[in-house]
Amino acid sequence: MAVQWIKTSFLGVRYRQHKTRKHGVNFDRCYSIRYKLDGKDKEEVVGWSSEGITAEKAYKLLSEIRENIRKGLPENSLASIRAAREKIQEEEAYNKEQETKFSTTIDDFWNNVYIHKSKISKGAATLRGEILTYGKWIKNSIGMMKIRDIRQYHVENIILEASNQGKSPQTIRHIIAIISQIWNMALANEFVDGNNPCSKIKKPQKDARRMRFLSPNEACLLLKRLKERSRDAYGEAVLSLFSGLRAGEIHNLKWSDIDFERKIIFIRDPKNKKSRYAYFTPEIEDVLIDRSREQGEQDLVFPSRIGGTRVAVSAVFKRVVEEVGLNSGITDSRQKVVFHTLRHTFASWLVQKGTPLYTVAELMGHTSLAMTTRYAHLAPDNMRQAVDSISGMLNITESKIG
Repeated sequence: MAVQWIKTSFLGVRYRQHKTRKHGVNFDRCYSIRYKLDGKDKEEVVGWSSEGITAEKAYKLLSEIRENIRKGLPENSLASIRAAREKIQEEEAYNKEQETKFSTTIDDFWNNVYIHKSKISKGAATLRGEILTYGKWIKNSIGMMKIRDIRQYHVENIILEASNQGKSPQTIRHIIAIISQIWNMALANEFVDGNNPCSKIKKPQKDARRMRFLSPNEACLLLKRLKERSRDAYGEAVLSLFSGLRAGEIHNLKWSDIDFERKIIFIRDPKNKKSRYAYFTPEIEDVLIDRSREQGEQDLVFPSRIGGTRVAVSAVFKRVVEEVGLNSGITDSRQKVVFHTLRHTFASWLVQKGTPLYTVAELMGHTSLAMTTRYAHLAPDNMRQAVDSISGMLNITESKIG
């Protein structure tokens, strides 16, 4: 059955009624407009009464189209008018979004964007450190400023305040790094434009590398006390001390990475940069065998108390270090014993035993040999032997010349 169109009092506007659906007391009406474009009849549906369309509104659109056709404008059909309006709406929405972004404060961006995105790309311990630094040095200083208004001198004022309070170069570098990362993320998400306010700030330099390593007696005392206090803390310490594993590597270690037959441990790099192997010593083997007997189906070698992956070194380690006095009277952070000291001790002992630096670098998982050269001074006998090997060279040469 053909659709029955009904003319309205507006020339060029007609409608058809829905068979069953009503709008108010009347059946819902679908309005259309008719006009000529390039000498051809054209008809387009405007919409339904239930969508807010009336004959008068349809006629206004028709009049606009006819006027545009007369003037030769590109909006010469209902479809082109709608496309133009949608484009305007999109531009207005975009401009409004940009205006909102450009008025965003650092604190709003930190809470609503930075933290959420960082949870995906950063470890829990790293993020906790950033949150503490932000809260202490950045939030109260520039947190309420619009992020796009931050300039180099604002950052320098924070650095000056931290310096006046005697904060270390490492802390200052951390502050700069966080502000820089906030800006870069804001730039990537179109909250700001222009140059990073930290790009021209000179970062304070200091050798913050830890140089302390344990003597065999200190290591024995530490392990003995750890074993008395915590089976987990003791086991982690043994793995780090005798294989050089980082705390994060130990916490992510799975039983599938342990090869008891070949006595090796496969270390998976979470960033897929450089995986490597570690090797059993009798001390490591005892720890792993002991844990394997008790853990059953547990996937992780050192799971947290609730069964997941640990996010930090046990507080027992720090307490035991203090109890045995390994940090007594030490103020230089590089000389204080922390869990990472065990890994440093592993490398130091190897070099003292004459292990080539290249081998140490491979065992430690260093990305470059330069990271390992800090241990070179621990092998003075090797260096002296190398120098002594050229002693007398001039005498040999003179005898040949004579």
